[in-house]
Amino acid sequence: MKVEISDWVHAKTRNGELIHGFVDGLDEEQRMANVFVVKSDNDESVGKSILVREQWVRKLPTYALEDAEAIQSLIDIALSTKDDQWFEELTLKLQSVSKAEGTNKGQSLSRTSFTNRLRYKV
Repeated sequence: MKVEISDWVHAKTRNGELIHGFVDGLDEEQRMANVFVVKSDNDESVGKSILVREQWVRKLPTYALEDAEAIQSLIDIALSTKDDQWFEELTLKLQSVSKAEGTNKGQSLSRTSFTNRLRYKV
């Protein structure tokens, strides 16, 4: 199968719904993936697991979590899906990214040399 459990995917159901979610189960024999839906064009599907054919599933690209705003969005998803472990991982990552961003801001200020209008270093 081209997807694995925990992969984020876009998929189309047999009813033609477009869904966005993560794989929470696989049936290798029948080539089906069970997708937990977090977003859909059919609001009734959100929060449910739907069985989808492998050929209708497209894996979403992964990216590095280095942006605090993106991590906060993922924390919202972790809360809405009630995934405690993922929430804890993301919270720790957000703390380390925020600390690194704060350190970088402090470093950039300390390296900057300020001068007054008479060009004396302040």
